[in-house]
Order: sequence, then C-alpha cells, then structure tokens
Amino acid sequence: MKIKKQHIKYLIVIIGLALFFILFFGIGIYKLSWKSRITYCVSRIIPYPAILVDWEWVGFYTYADDLRALEKYWNFQRENKNVLLGIPEKNEIQENLIDKLITEKIVNIYARKNGIIVEEPELYLEWEKLKASPNSEEEIIKFLNEAYGWSEMKFINRVLYPFLLQQKVKTIITKEAGDRDEDLLEDIQEIYVLAKEDGSDFSELAKKYSEDDFSTKNGGDLGYFGRGTMDPYFEEAVFSMKIGDISEPIKTSYGYHIIKLEDLLYNDEAIATQARVRHILIKGLNFEEWIENQKQNMSIYRLVF
Repeated sequence: MKIKKQHIKYLIVIIGLALFFILFFGIGIYKLSWKSRITYCVSRIIPYPAILVDWEWVGFYTYADDLRALEKYWNFQRENKNVLLGIPEKNEIQENLIDKLITEKIVNIYARKNGIIVEEPELYLEWEKLKASPNSEEEIIKFLNEAYGWSEMKFINRVLYPFLLQQKVKTIITKEAGDRDEDLLEDIQEIYVLAKEDGSDFSELAKKYSEDDFSTKNGGDLGYFGRGTMDPYFEEAVFSMKIGDISEPIKTSYGYHIIKLEDLLYNDEAIATQARVRHILIKGLNFEEWIENQKQNMSIYRLVF
C-alpha cells in the first residue's frame, strides 16, 4: 500500500511539472512572443495553437516553421545585389503569413466538408511538371534549400498541396456560382489577339480590360517579385519567358492572365530570381471575395502577434 501511495505521489508531481512546463512555454509564446529555437522545438511536441478558425487550429509549430522559412527567403533576397525593390519588413511578412494560414484553413474546412481531396499522384505529377521548366531539377532543389531551407518534400507539403487543394475548391465553388470557364477563355483570347497586334499598347489594354483592382490603374504593372511569391502557374510562365514576350492566356486560381515580361534580375549564378511584369486579368469567381465572406461567417481568433 505504501508503494502504491508513493507511485500516486510521483504521478501527481510529474503531472504538476508537465502542466507547469506547458503553462510556462504558453506564457512565453502568447504573452512574450518567444521565437527561440527551444520554443520552436517544444511547439513541435506540444500542439499549441497559433490561429483558431471555427475552433479548428493552425498549430504554432506550422506558423513558426513557415515564418522562419519566409524570413530566410527575404534575407536571401537582401543578399542578392540585383534586388532593389519589394523587400517587406518583418511585421509585413508576419501579417501576410497569418492571412495565408487563415485562408488555407478555410479551404481545408470546406474541402473536408465537401469530400475534396488531392491524391498523392496528382501532387507528384505537378512537381514533375515544375521540374520540367527551363531551370534544371538540381537548380530548383538548390534554390529551395538556399532560399527557404526546404527539402523537396517540404515544398510539396507546404506550397504545392495547399495550392492544388485551393484550385479544386475554387473549381467547385465556381461551378456552384454558375461561371462558365469557356466564356472567360473566349474573352481573354479576344484581348490576346489585340495585345499581339503590331503597335498595340499593352499598358492601355490593361487599363481598359484588366479586372485586377490592384494593377489596372498602373497599366497592369505588378512591379518586381521573387520566386515563390506568386501563383505557381503564373510564376512558371513568367520565368520561362524572355524580356518583351507576351504570353498566351495563362489560367491560375484568379482567372485568366495575359502576361508581358518587362524585366528579369539574376543572382550571381545567372539564375533569374526576380521578375517585373504587366498583366491583364479576366476574373472568374472572385476567390478573394469568397474567402472574405467565409471569414465574416466564421469565428476566427489570432493568438500570435
């Protein structure tokens, strides 16, 4: 009986220490904004939430891991002497990441409720298509490692999978909204013919026809951006073009684009890492508006600042 009581006493002490440990790091994460290596490792074991979306959470480890990767990417770009514009501050990187993670969770919830999944063969087929771009597989994997600290599998899980799932969700809600892809393609093809005519002014065409609220007033100018910051299909097209080229219509999660490549910036190994483009966008369903509507109807709590 004495041994049994002693075991209970030890168990109480262990539970007490565990609760203290969880509370201690919880205060560090939520009140003191700890971002140390130790906190990062602890959050891998203890599933602290970073964001709650309808009481489903995005783990602090996922948030911290993505934040480290993005900060590493922008530090990598700061070291590139050719990159002069578009480097965000730390708080902007964090805010953009929070918004991205909320969007991913909204998409995941919708996909689960509607039985939408991305099969493993679909993932690897898309990865193989990306590797077949003009840059070699070795260069792409090297870039992911140097810029983000990511392996091939990490890129597939954190970028490619969410992107393909979002594409599938958008396809479903577009059909529900009654938008016809054929009509959009017909509209963009007519604009493409105008853009390719001798003497055509791409900037003026963008001001007249583009449905991108952000860039239309600037003649479709998106400024400079780096790899990994745009829709993968858009980015794949851009970095396979030559300066001055006008692309055929490209389909992305936003709709159909016609892209004009204005400039490329290269790193010390002669790999294009930044591009400046103009584009004309014809939207299908406005996915961003759909996301905003979902946010209005969901309980969303941000726990990290």
